[in-house]
Order: sequence, then structure tokens, then C-alpha cells
Amino acid sequence: MKGIFTGAVIASLLATGPPPPAETWISCTPVGIVTYRTRVHVRCAAAVGGITYFAASTQDVAFSARILSVITAAQVAGRTLSILYDPADLSGTAIGCVAADCRLILAVGFGQ
Repeated sequence: MKGIFTGAVIASLLATGPPPPAETWISCTPVGIVTYRTRVHVRCAAAVGGITYFAASTQDVAFSARILSVITAAQVAGRTLSILYDPADLSGTAIGCVAADCRLILAVGFGQ
């Protein structure tokens, strides 16, 4: 009985297919920042896997304000941003983030 249960669990896990791509950090030289009613976004100088824009919803006002502050500071200082995003997450289309070249920002920062 235990072997049948274990086999069923393994078969179930395998049937779901490969895991989605993991969240990943990329480097972005900011060349444009835009604020819209529903999002703030940054355009990077070079595309990463076809993605040029990274955005955050303005629904969470505090989060979008922090994002805007960090990306603006980096652009003014001439620094490169580090952006955490999920390449497989296309939910940004709900806020005007085009699926072909834009992804949601999960975290952002820059250093020296």
C-alpha cells in the first residue's frame, strides 16, 4: 500500500511538468523612467532575454514609491540597477506591462 501511494505522489509531481523559471536578478542600466496611473516602470539600456521594461503596480503606493525612489536615484547617479523579477510572470499585463518586453519588479537596488 505504501509503495502505491508513493508511486502516485511521484507520478502526480512528474505530470505537472518542469518547474517554472525561478526568480532571477539582472543588471539594468536605467535609460528611462515613466510613471503612469497604474504603474511605474524603468527602461533598461539593454534587453535581458527580450525584456527591456520592468514595472511595479501603483496599487501598493508605498512599494511603488520605494521602487520609483531607487530607480530614480540610480539613474541620476549613473549607477546600474539590480532587479529581481520572474521571467515567467506575465501578470503585469493587467497594469499595461506588455508581455513581449516587460516584467514586474519584485525587488530593486543598486550599490557602489
